[in-house]
Amino acid sequence: MRKVNKITGEDLDSVELNGIEVSGYYEYFEINNCDLISCDFSKSNLQGIDISKSRLKFSNFSNVDLSERSYREVEFNDCNLVGVDFSGSFIEEVTFDNCNLNYSNFSGCHFKKVHFKNTKLDEASFNDVKIKETFFDECSMHGTEFFQTKLKGLDFSSCDIKDLRVPIEGLKGLTVSYEQALGLSLLLGIKIK
Repeated sequence: MRKVNKITGEDLDSVELNGIEVSGYYEYFEINNCDLISCDFSKSNLQGIDISKSRLKFSNFSNVDLSERSYREVEFNDCNLVGVDFSGSFIEEVTFDNCNLNYSNFSGCHFKKVHFKNTKLDEASFNDVKIKETFFDECSMHGTEFFQTKLKGLDFSSCDIKDLRVPIEGLKGLTVSYEQALGLSLLLGIKIK
């Protein structure tokens, strides 16, 4: 894998980017089979990129527009993704491990084989998301919203959930711990003595 010192807007295939700062708007290019390590994308608009078969580590994407794109076979490890807009994207075989996704927007996304591990998802939006084979392990989910998203088959039992914003009918088929069930009973108007 060869090292590259900057992004020019050309397709990147089998390269390593390490410690670079990316700024500006990129209309369309693909990142395939790349390692992006300690890069700062927070001053860029990456709405035109598709990422596949790549590993992104210790990188900053805070408040970046990554909407309406395709992300396949991607690993985000220890990345700052606060406020990122993934809305309308196809996200398949993607792992978010130890990332900060607080205030991120996944509305209108299609998930297939997505794994959130030890990740902060406080105040994130998962509205009208089509979910298939998706896992949430040991995530923080305070004020996270799930409107028009079916939670059937999902397991939040290892997560720290508080004040979830979800319609009552959206809870059907969701797996939670005993303690979480007590908290969620407030959505149903149940008083427990």
